[in-house]
Amino acid sequence: MSEIVYDFHRIYSWLEDEESKDIYLNRLNFLITGDYWYIRNIVSRYVPDLAILNDTEIPKLLSQIPQDAPFILYGVGEGARATFHYFENDARLKGFCDSDERKQKNEFRGYAVMKPEELFEDKKSSIIITSPKYFSEISAFLMDHGVDEKRIFNMSPYIFAAQEDQYFNPDFMTFEDEEVFVDAGCCDLSSSIRLKSHCKTLSRVYAFEPDINNYMKCKKAAGKHFKDGVVNIVGKGTWSENKTIRFNASADGCSRVTENGGTSIEVVPIDDIIAPDEKVTFIKMDVEGSELESLKGARHTIRRCKPKLAVCIYHRHKDMYEIPLYIKELVPEYRLYVRHHSNGASETVLYAMPR
Repeated sequence: MSEIVYDFHRIYSWLEDEESKDIYLNRLNFLITGDYWYIRNIVSRYVPDLAILNDTEIPKLLSQIPQDAPFILYGVGEGARATFHYFENDARLKGFCDSDERKQKNEFRGYAVMKPEELFEDKKSSIIITSPKYFSEISAFLMDHGVDEKRIFNMSPYIFAAQEDQYFNPDFMTFEDEEVFVDAGCCDLSSSIRLKSHCKTLSRVYAFEPDINNYMKCKKAAGKHFKDGVVNIVGKGTWSENKTIRFNASADGCSRVTENGGTSIEVVPIDDIIAPDEKVTFIKMDVEGSELESLKGARHTIRRCKPKLAVCIYHRHKDMYEIPLYIKELVPEYRLYVRHHSNGASETVLYAMPR
């Protein structure tokens, strides 16, 4: 335990500015306590334009729900924690529902957590699905069991917003005359397209996307926004070694490696794709929890080129200390910053800048 405390102390001392330190401390407090106040504190201080969205949009959702009937929040996760303060004083709130049996045994914010089966018998209550990732799956499940589609509401369009220029808009960011970009977890190639507007020349892009549906989106986007030969789209995930692993393909930014994934994908080290004489200037990683393994697979490129790094550190609790420690181990002279780019708990990014 003392070693972990020491690691956090070292990481805090490495952070270059007060904004980075404040965001990092608030995220640590959120990790320890689970109190969403710390996330709202980050958002209100550093992305206030996005904080306003919740205050204006969630009341719109509440106005669409029947005023004379109770409602139930489906999902005891980030969505519920992030928005509970909007619902807690609404007399229509009946409680929560979740399919996780462990959560059903405990109250959440003073309310019982129902089993999904209890909703099948309830013919009056509205159901607000709080999970941005699983709305389609949950709503289909409810309708298959007789729940009227008109009573199902999707909270995710009202609760999540992110900065379009994340990865590229921090005030400390500088760009080369010619950028060679590694886009790990490129989804629809939007990050590479955004980078074009920030640098003088984006001469080469290595884009990694194992989700076949996203891969096809990337191929189409590359043909529209880049000259032939600029973008190399690799239909594999990034990892520390070549192997085949389980994967959940959701055809959006939430596709991820998971032991219970419905399909299999090939993963590859970035070092195996980048030519030994290629000068990489920027690596971005948003790979839904596979960031540390992906960094290990790019260690030779990082040591050789010392590129700018933008690495998400919010997917796994351990990423808060394992990723900064590993990056400083690879290149001790890197300057570290932390920035937050959404109105929720996601999109917290660690930046490593060469001196």
